[in-house]
Amino acid sequence: MAIPIFDLIRNEMLKMFRQRFTYFALSCGSGLALIWGAGADVIFEGESQAATGYYFLLISNQTIISFVGVILILIFSALLISSETASGTLHMNLISPISRLEFLTAKLITGFSFSFLFVLSVCLPALTIGGLRFGYGSYIEAGLVIFTRWEIFKNIIFCYLLLLIVLLAYVSFGLLISVLTRNTGFAIGMSVGGVLFLDLVSERLKISRYIFQSYVETPFNIVRSATEGFSIIWKPGVLNCLGVSLAWIITCFVLAIFIFSKKDYKC
Repeated sequence: MAIPIFDLIRNEMLKMFRQRFTYFALSCGSGLALIWGAGADVIFEGESQAATGYYFLLISNQTIISFVGVILILIFSALLISSETASGTLHMNLISPISRLEFLTAKLITGFSFSFLFVLSVCLPALTIGGLRFGYGSYIEAGLVIFTRWEIFKNIIFCYLLLLIVLLAYVSFGLLISVLTRNTGFAIGMSVGGVLFLDLVSERLKISRYIFQSYVETPFNIVRSATEGFSIIWKPGVLNCLGVSLAWIITCFVLAIFIFSKKDYKC
């Protein structure tokens, strides 16, 4: 009897919460947000308008996620298959009546869930600090309401939804690398090193617009214009961000499925 996909996802989620790395990563996210909060008065000295709260939330999250978060997400994703291959538990899992497609799909969903939790671990402390230190109100200039609080938060929510799609591209890339090798250290090195290498050569080869990591800051950059009193224009930035990210997600996942279905994990 085949194991339902929901049971597979539940099992993978339980594995995620048993890993020390999960709590280490989430602690890093929250800790860095708190450090940003501790220095908020110095960084935003002299700012008094209500938009400062939104600006603090966005700039702190953008910095933490784009520099630290993506590395932690790549490491977690690179371990999804390689760690089980190295320990020998993967073979035991595949002996069970499990479709390899469903198994890999459950891994992808687990990686996405980790990304979501990391974003929450950064967002919630920063959201609280921004509210306590600066507040969240309407953007007002010369007595005119430029943006209401709801309008700004609506765009911020959309910003994070778009960000999660970009982060799923990181997960899919890390999962592909995890399928390629049995060595966990090599998987981590290849996934992180591969992204760094693409960053280095993308400008020289003029391919940055086709690389998913080029868009990790795009949602923040677009929505941050509201904190400066400018109208938010999601197109065409959102189309490029979505298109490139989805292309990488699909390509990496299809390649991972193809390789995973062909590999022999008996040894």
